[in-house]
Order: sequence, then C-alpha cells, then structure tokens
Amino acid sequence: MEKVNYQNFNESIYHELLDNGLNVYMIPKKDYHKTFVTFTTNYGSFDQSFIDPKTGKKVNQPAGIAHFLEHKMFSMPDKTDAFEMLSKLGVNANAYTSFDRTSYLFSGTNNVVAALDYLLHYVQTPYFTPSSVKKEQGIIDEELRMYQDYPSQRLFYGLLQNLYQKHPVNTEIGGTTESIKKITAKKLYQAYDAFYHPSNMVLVLVGNFEPEEMINVIKDNQAKKGYKVQSKIERFMPKEPKKIVESHSEIDMSVMMPKVGLGLKLVPGEGLEALKQDFALSILLDMYFSSSSKYYNDLLKEGLVNESFEYSTIQETNVLSIVFTSDTSNPKLLEERLSNMLLSLKRKKLNEQAFLRLKKTMMGQFIMSLNSLESISMSFSKYNGFGISIFDVPSLIEAITLDDLVVLSKQFNKKYLSSIYILPSKA
Repeated sequence: MEKVNYQNFNESIYHELLDNGLNVYMIPKKDYHKTFVTFTTNYGSFDQSFIDPKTGKKVNQPAGIAHFLEHKMFSMPDKTDAFEMLSKLGVNANAYTSFDRTSYLFSGTNNVVAALDYLLHYVQTPYFTPSSVKKEQGIIDEELRMYQDYPSQRLFYGLLQNLYQKHPVNTEIGGTTESIKKITAKKLYQAYDAFYHPSNMVLVLVGNFEPEEMINVIKDNQAKKGYKVQSKIERFMPKEPKKIVESHSEIDMSVMMPKVGLGLKLVPGEGLEALKQDFALSILLDMYFSSSSKYYNDLLKEGLVNESFEYSTIQETNVLSIVFTSDTSNPKLLEERLSNMLLSLKRKKLNEQAFLRLKKTMMGQFIMSLNSLESISMSFSKYNGFGISIFDVPSLIEAITLDDLVVLSKQFNKKYLSSIYILPSKA
C-alpha cells in the first residue's frame, strides 16, 4: 500500500489499486471519532452515449438514467432496502448523482467495518425488474414535476437551456418526464455493467480507523466477486457550438417578486486548466460582486437586489459559465446593470492588492474546509478526476496570477450573455 505524506497539512493518504481496478484512498484522522466513506463511480448525467464494453457497440441512453440507477441500487434481491440496513447499523447513509459522478456514502462512529462491507455489497449487487422499474418511473416522474414548482430550479436550468444548445448540461440531472419513460431494466443493467465496474470507481475513507484493517476488509470483500479486467470506457459528448440558444426568456410562476437569472457562456479549458479557470473566475467575481464590494452595496441601496443575490461559476466537462440570480423589483434594470458591469471588466485595470487578498481568502477557506471529514470525502473524487489530490489544491490556487483573470475577462462578450425572468403569474 502506497503512503504519501503532505507535511504542510500533517496529513497522509494511503492508496492501493486492487487487482480488479478499484482505487482505494484512505486518510486516517485519529483526532476524530467519526469515519466518512464514499464509494463513487465516474458516471453521471452527462454519460448518455458510450461504447458498451461487452458488445463494442455504441449505445445511446435516455437522459436521467444515471440518477434513476442510483435510486434503484437500494433495492436488494431479497426485498430488503439497503438504506434501512445501513440505518440499523447506526450509520447515516445517503447517495447523490451529479453531472459527472454518482456517490454512495455513509458516516458513523460505530459498526464502520460492517457498514463498509455492506456498502460494497449493495452497490455491487444490481437488481432491476420490469415491475420495479415501472414503479420507480412513477416516483421520479412525480419528483421531476415537483421540481417544476421550484422557482430556483426553473431559473437555473432555464438559464442553462438558454446558453447550451447540445451539451447535456442543459437537461436536469434527473432527466425529463419523457426521457425516464424510455428507461428499462435492460438499459439499467447495460449502464450498470459499463460504469459500475471497480476500474471506473473510487473508494474513499476519511476518519478514525486503521488503514491496514480497512484495506484487508476491502480486499476480502472484492476477492469474492470475481471481477474481470475491463478496458477504459469510451464516452461521447456532443460538440457544443460557441453560440448561445437565445438571449432572453420568461416564465410565469406563482412568486411574490420577480426573479432574474443572468448567464455568460465562456470557452472552457481542459484538464487542470479548467479547474484553474474556475478558481480564477471565482476570485474575479468576488472582487466586484461580493457582499463587501461597493458595486453590490450600491445595488442594495437602490433596491435592485436583496439578500437573495447570488453569483457562481459552473465548471463541468466542456462547460464554463458565470451565473447571477436575484429577486428584484425591476428585472430589466437589474439585468442591464449586471450586464454592463460584467462586460466592463475586460476594460478595467484589476486591483492587484485586492486580487492577492482574495486569493489568500480562497486559500484560507479551502484549508478550513479540511477540518470537515464530509468536505474532504465529498471533494476527493472531484479533484481525483483532475489527477490531483485534495491536498494539491492550495498549490493550484497559489499558481493563479492576475493575468489569468485578465485573460478570462477578455472572453466576456455580449453575444454570449443570456437572461431569464420568472415573473409573478397574473392568475
């Protein structure tokens, strides 16, 4: 088992690549009582088109199937529910699907070894039947329809639909009411067999445990399952045009005050460059739009925004965007002010002292997050996907220069801006 020490953080990562291809990472933290475990597959809502490793043929699957599969993994062949079984062991269990991965997780202080063994057992025991799939379609259909009543959900995905023509980021992670009707037990098994192979998965343990004991439990569990070596999965992503779909859209909903979303589509980098872009953009936005900035406080005094005002970056595979959202009494004026301010950044001389201060703030916030077992465990697979450890992130932040912000701001163009309003329904 390989051990890598990070002296700056007084932390160590133990790593072992099992014979079946599973990557296991362990970060022991003796000062904590709890242990947090995530079992993650490199498979999310983006992965709708791929080469089936069994047949060698290209497969196109319905939107939302990764999320659907996550739901179904808790149903066991003996009719038990994996979530309930983990609860009986006294641990807190959960799962989530994102654009690029699906994670199954638990945290607890007792019965961690038994919970770990069971986590591996249930995630590696697929069980889908036509009747159970039909039942789940009804449950997820209701969930998707419920989301249509959430203004923040409609605002976020409405903006992505305005910005992206072909990229699957424009579709909700859960899919659509139409796409989930196309999901079958056969398609679930096809997706499972391709993406839930150990070689496409990462197991991360953080907390109070003995690495040698845990790796023996994991090896014993995996040795019984007879996985054969599988080649790397070939995936396909539609080529996204630079142009946006439309510059403006409106939705009527039952809201008290209008809501505004403003998005700017940018050209994403590749690999670590994409992650560096994300950090640099966050610093740039903090310089001009944070709650301590003059610009935000001017908008607040004018009554154009309130505490609901938010901004963020969206960095995913082949995606890079900036998004603003806020409640406002004057949607058109707020859109105009935000657009003008954003587009003016490419002409501004950026303040180097403010940049250095905000970079230190970002570094401090990241280091603070390392006190949370959950934060470490949940973030580990994200950064691992970029080929770096979570403890390498400060070096990446440190490498950001003022010129990186300037280069990004040069991309800001009115042609790639889009807005969406949610307006109070007349009814």
